[in-house]
Amino acid sequence: MMKTLYSLLLEVGENLEAASLSQLTHEEAKQWIARLKQLARVKAKSFMDSDVFHEKAIRSLDTRDNKELDWVGNQLSLQYFGRPCKVPIEWDKSLKNAAGYFSFDLRTQRPLRIVQSMWQYNQFGAQHVIGTLKHELAHFHLFMEGRPFRDEDEEFKQLCHQIGAPLYALAMKEGYVTSCSACGGFAGLEKKPKKKLISRCCKSSLDFGSFVLIFPNGQVVEVEKE
Repeated sequence: MMKTLYSLLLEVGENLEAASLSQLTHEEAKQWIARLKQLARVKAKSFMDSDVFHEKAIRSLDTRDNKELDWVGNQLSLQYFGRPCKVPIEWDKSLKNAAGYFSFDLRTQRPLRIVQSMWQYNQFGAQHVIGTLKHELAHFHLFMEGRPFRDEDEEFKQLCHQIGAPLYALAMKEGYVTSCSACGGFAGLEKKPKKKLISRCCKSSLDFGSFVLIFPNGQVVEVEKE
């Protein structure tokens, strides 16, 4: 349910702090979802009435092939950079540890493609994909211009800010928060409590805490395990 709520917040452009998300009851979350769905339909319809491409009008994407994804990516490229994207934009069914990526040949320095995680789309919806495409297009266009294009480069960060793209094309993470039973240090997230697991720092057993979702924007929300 929290994943659905998060995707709708992205779609309508509203913000609900992580603390507020974690404090919602099941009934309150359902009410938020119902309200946001209605608001999303109204907003999308207002944009659809225009002949001009608008990213907020995109509520779903065809995953049967790459045609619509490539078209949307090129519309974004024209809108924000004034020129098309000259590499394929493709779905990846197996990519889960990132929302997407831009790849190029290290030897020839030739751009290859932009990839979008289909799993991430199914989790978080079209507007999450729009944000990821803008992020990867920023990589691509800076690369083509011979300018600093990596995540850590200040010029890349400034460009992402200008076009409203997320700074990192991250995947969602979920699991139980674990800590080292000896020193108390954070030991990562685990999908299931397992007695045999040990910490890397002290080689001691792990203590299991709350189950959390870490959304692509960095929000951490404590939830009940579904």
